[in-house]
Amino acid sequence: MKIILNTVFVLLLFSCGDKQTTNLETKGKSTVAQRDTATILPQKTPSSDSTTAMETPAPIPVKVPQKIEDKPIACFPPKIVECKDKGGDMENGFVTECTYRNQNLDEAYNAFRERNKANDEGKYLEKKMPTGKHIAGFSDYPISVTYSYPKQNILEIEILFPGGVTTIIFKTEKDDVIVTTNNSPD
Repeated sequence: MKIILNTVFVLLLFSCGDKQTTNLETKGKSTVAQRDTATILPQKTPSSDSTTAMETPAPIPVKVPQKIEDKPIACFPPKIVECKDKGGDMENGFVTECTYRNQNLDEAYNAFRERNKANDEGKYLEKKMPTGKHIAGFSDYPISVTYSYPKQNILEIEILFPGGVTTIIFKTEKDDVIVTTNNSPD
């Protein structure tokens, strides 16, 4: 075992450093090249017990990589909201269409509610999106909010006010949700 370790140590010395060598005589009367600047570590002579640990080798220097700049990961595209005012009139209502990019139906609902919590379109919506047909009434206000799912990827919300109705349609298309809001007078 000692001969194998010595041989490995000598081979490590050959693989590192410059090519200037001197000869070192070994027990088998052969010569082994050794670097000029190499030092031989003292070795512990093995005892009769083969389970005793040998001295730990000298630490090997390791290059630590430089810190990499923090950049957004391309596999997580940003969640963007783009809105367009489609116009309208008093007879048909006023339409706004918003595209919630890279969001699912639940995320778009929460983002819509958060963006509109100060106005009538958002402040009467449920905190958590209902998963089925649901009607919410308010004791303080003569308002009702009806949630329905005509198809699996579409949520329709109808808010009835005294003097008008607001219809909000959430429609999933690939990775985006298109939200169409129609504010109509009664």
